[in-house]
Amino acid sequence: MQHADPSNTPRRLTTAHEVETAVGRPAPMIRLKQIGALDEGCRAVLARCPIAAFGYRDADGAGRTTFIGGTPGFTRVRSATRISFSLPESRAPHGPVSFFFLLPGVREILRVNGSVAARKGTETTVDIQEVYVHCAQAVLRSRLWQPPAPVGPAAQIAGDGPLCRPGVAAFLAAAPFLALSTWDSSGGSDTSPRGDRQAATRILDSRTLVIPDRKGNKRADTLHNLLEDDRLSFAALVPGRSGVLHVRGRGTITDDAALLETMALRGMPPHLALVIDVEHAEVTVNDAVARSRLWTPGTHLARGTAPDLMALAGEHLAANSAGSGGTPVMISAVLLKALGAVPGMKRLLRLVMNRAYRSGLRKEGYENIGPGAGGRRGGSLRRRGADDGGTANSVR
Repeated sequence: MQHADPSNTPRRLTTAHEVETAVGRPAPMIRLKQIGALDEGCRAVLARCPIAAFGYRDADGAGRTTFIGGTPGFTRVRSATRISFSLPESRAPHGPVSFFFLLPGVREILRVNGSVAARKGTETTVDIQEVYVHCAQAVLRSRLWQPPAPVGPAAQIAGDGPLCRPGVAAFLAAAPFLALSTWDSSGGSDTSPRGDRQAATRILDSRTLVIPDRKGNKRADTLHNLLEDDRLSFAALVPGRSGVLHVRGRGTITDDAALLETMALRGMPPHLALVIDVEHAEVTVNDAVARSRLWTPGTHLARGTAPDLMALAGEHLAANSAGSGGTPVMISAVLLKALGAVPGMKRLLRLVMNRAYRSGLRKEGYENIGPGAGGRRGGSLRRRGADDGGTANSVR
């Protein structure tokens, strides 16, 4: 773990222009994958999904991220724009909320954003505002569905900050995957998957964490939210364990070259990083993770039985492109939908997408990406000179 030089404060990005200069702007088709209601494909995902990351704020305005569920179909679909679920938490959610739904063994993720409509006992009802499929890169980088990798000892941290609490540093050293929640100033919420190599975060000192932000689809919702409201929370997972690390704090964005270089893969640093001033950190047992048995053999959905989220994203893109005129995006989307109807073509499209995943991840510094990358099984990522335990995961 890297430790900060207190005399060297990383440069902070404070404008959308600075962020977009570093990250770029998303292609039009990225936004066209977003829909405003649950279609049949989304309902199929929710019916099979045993667990979701959930970001919300409590009555005091404190951000919280956790994992909910425990069994397939824990989310009840009330209508195309309303869902409900049980949240046995002492702090009830208020206002904007966000989710991402995980299918065991599946790389792509279904993301849902909305707002709390009602709360009765432990039952929470949410009105949906947007739904979209997130690409497989976050899961691939973390090797989330692979056997747990060996973990080295956690570094000793001096000080009395929240990262010195029992078990926190050791958990961070072993956690390759996390759900990060942020909010904007107009009431929107976003929870996105993140991580990197064996550990999704680096400890700088007893109160400070850093998360690398590597290349992705350029939506950069998290970064734009932090420019408006720096409060955030995250929940981190260690494959094979039922515990979850909950962290709350405030985040800033940096392009500090010296700091980014400490997180380089094969000489390729991330384009940005999030520096988090941690206010609270605690490891707790999570009932949803325990009951979901995410890493138990046989719980991963078999090929051909799991909803095809890549095909679902193509359907959303085609549907949204129908009203955009004769644009290249519309033509590409319609062509994708037509190809998907050809026998055997979905498998071919999956192979093409897997190749794209491998190519993109190699450009970030990952290598030795297995032939299953992007599929429902297999797909290892390794750094040069590292064994399978040195695989990585980043974000968006």
